[in-house]
Amino acid sequence: MSAQRILDRAGQDELLQIRNDLVTVYRPISAEDPRLFPLRYSRMPARRGAPVPVLIIPDGPAMASVLPYDPLRRTFSAAGLDVLMVEHRGVGLSRLDAQGHDLPASAMRVREAIDDLAAVLEHGKVEQAVVLGVGYGAYLALGLAALHPERVHSLVLDSPLTSADDEVVAQAELRRLYWHGEDLRTDTIAAALRRLVVSGDIDGPHAGSVILAVHEYGGIGAVRDLVDLLVTGRGSLTWRSVRQVLAQDWLQSAPYVCEHDLVAHISRTSLGQGRHADGGPLDALQVSAQRTRGVPEFAGEELDLRALSAQIRVPALVLSGDLDLITPRAVAEDLVARMPRARLLPVRETGHSILDSHAAIAQIAARWSGAGAGHLLVERADELAALPRTPANRALTSGLHLALAAEQISPWRMRIQTVRHDREGASVDPHSRRARTVKM
Repeated sequence: MSAQRILDRAGQDELLQIRNDLVTVYRPISAEDPRLFPLRYSRMPARRGAPVPVLIIPDGPAMASVLPYDPLRRTFSAAGLDVLMVEHRGVGLSRLDAQGHDLPASAMRVREAIDDLAAVLEHGKVEQAVVLGVGYGAYLALGLAALHPERVHSLVLDSPLTSADDEVVAQAELRRLYWHGEDLRTDTIAAALRRLVVSGDIDGPHAGSVILAVHEYGGIGAVRDLVDLLVTGRGSLTWRSVRQVLAQDWLQSAPYVCEHDLVAHISRTSLGQGRHADGGPLDALQVSAQRTRGVPEFAGEELDLRALSAQIRVPALVLSGDLDLITPRAVAEDLVARMPRARLLPVRETGHSILDSHAAIAQIAARWSGAGAGHLLVERADELAALPRTPANRALTSGLHLALAAEQISPWRMRIQTVRHDREGASVDPHSRRARTVKM
């Protein structure tokens, strides 16, 4: 099948025929609309027996699972895990009704998404599963454990989203570190950033998303390197490159990978994402606010997970990266304090979503949780953190450090290349001894 045919919605049936791991369960569009739509999920059985299947719920609500996580499912399956992943309703292979039209906005609700998960487990004849959720996926996992406790063996909650107010905690932590400098590791960085904003060298509100991205993949050291470069009149190519990537339309809509348009109703109306964007310094929430522009405003959470989580009695292992400023450590700690059988597993030098950056840790957490031993991993946090990272994470981290190193080593050459980049749409090949330009 050609790439264009895959992208065309009309090619969906052809894609389904090619793959042998996809299953369809027909679900009501909503509680008020009994018409059925095809909800897709992937089942990758273990090559050898696995006692408890693992239901993996990726972050979202815009993230697809079938295509982006195909290599991960194969790896987990080869390691002896029976893996299921549901394509979120409104995304990828689960965004169309039975007539081939987009699902209506009324179908985009958290409760419907949770019931989708229960229906998949029922359809797959899975009595109980280890439920591994990331971010929004962890939010759904908590909802599944609260509303369908009979289906949940144990929980692995990776970088968990727990309420619509978590973004306030995230915004405050980003500003605490990089604007107010209330940490000895970042006080000079914050002072330099404030000067750069006052001088007009960088845009204060829009700087938040750039700083957040650099922190996510390079930590405080990378942010310091970038800010130091900007203070000395360099670093503009790296800064602009990160900002341009974050602003690209393909991040908003890549068919079968990441599709924000339909599920923006969940993001904004049900979860209130971006509603606390205030246009102040380092306002990283502007990205979420822009994605949900034109969507009805926050109507209140459908579930009070803060209250419900205290009633969840299954074992839960909460994974939290030390660098996570999207769902900061305070959110994870608060969740662990509320849940009777939850334990916190901190992961050093790691940002949001251990599943994406450190899949080996997620795999071990799922396996040990299925065996009733997830809590024992807390004592082995250092060993786990030393495991190899995923290739994509390594590539992004290395690319960021290479870009910073290139601007540190050759400031005048990089200034010239920045001008050429702006004029010609070119970028710099950091591996070239002459820093030749490469047409994009």
